[in-house]
Amino acid sequence: MFLTDADYDRADWPLLQNGAVHLFWSQEVLAQTRSQLAEIGYEQSEIVFGSKVPGFQTQISKALKWEEQFGYGGWTGNLNALEDGMRYFPFGPSGRSCLVFLNFHQFASKSPQTAHQVLDIIECAARDHLLSGKLLLALVQTNDNHYECAPVGSRQVGLNPREWTNINRGL
Repeated sequence: MFLTDADYDRADWPLLQNGAVHLFWSQEVLAQTRSQLAEIGYEQSEIVFGSKVPGFQTQISKALKWEEQFGYGGWTGNLNALEDGMRYFPFGPSGRSCLVFLNFHQFASKSPQTAHQVLDIIECAARDHLLSGKLLLALVQTNDNHYECAPVGSRQVGLNPREWTNINRGL
């Protein structure tokens, strides 16, 4: 957690202070953020949207260790079940994890309501995990520099601190 002045200089503080879900446009900024989070013990699960990768359900099942947690096949797409899976998120020894979504615009353009609900579930679960001292972030990369997301978990979904200004997103 954040107990000393030095803790507030960690790479995760600027993200966690405004919620768990953050948007990224630049692959480079995302890579730098991921590297900084790895340096302070964040385990990362990458979920890629696109036609040449396993489906979202398969990837999220792997990230949540679905079969190990629940003793049956992977997640089937039921959002209530995803909420349960996030409640029992499989944190490693550090208690710090990060879900990294790449090409999220592909998911959001095909299923905008479901995409929003998934982020909402993550935001709410992240807040619940804080009560037990566990840290969960979602880094959401989109190639759409105009992409905006409605609030999740009663919080605004903001851009990462390095891309807040339009000029830093090529606008």
